[in-house]
Amino acid sequence: MKNILPQLRLSILGTLLCFAPLSFAEGGLNLPITSVAGQQSEIQLKDYAGKVLLIDFWASWCGPCRQSFPWMNAMQAKYKAQGLEILAINLDSDSEEAQRFLEEVPANFTLGFDASGDSAEKMQVEAMPMSYLVDREGKIRYRMMGFNTDKKSEHELNIQKLLTEAL
Repeated sequence: MKNILPQLRLSILGTLLCFAPLSFAEGGLNLPITSVAGQQSEIQLKDYAGKVLLIDFWASWCGPCRQSFPWMNAMQAKYKAQGLEILAINLDSDSEEAQRFLEEVPANFTLGFDASGDSAEKMQVEAMPMSYLVDREGKIRYRMMGFNTDKKSEHELNIQKLLTEAL
């Protein structure tokens, strides 16, 4: 019986972990990344203090990313004056693929590039696209996997909620 208890404990712990909140995104924890390479220079996330930040991870081969870019352009235009900033981080290993995508689907928001995927690993990206909404205090409040027309209104409601929260 003694030999079974450690295995039983591990089994119960594993089961509980399956139902635990998903990583830092569910608990309003701090961002695990501080910067990413930008088009012209390094993008420092501390520069977004006091803003609501949508961080989106994308790749040129991602079909839903083609749908999310026009939506993010619209959100940036609609809510920028209220404090929304969008940072889309490309994960293509070939920057030419990302540039071809951007020629077809332009971005009116800040672009970051991480060919190594380090930032995606730290942020625990599980799908493409995958977005995180960060509140004005720098806490991750919402995690959004994938993109489709059904998710647009939910995403926008989350943006509005964070924009109306006081500092």
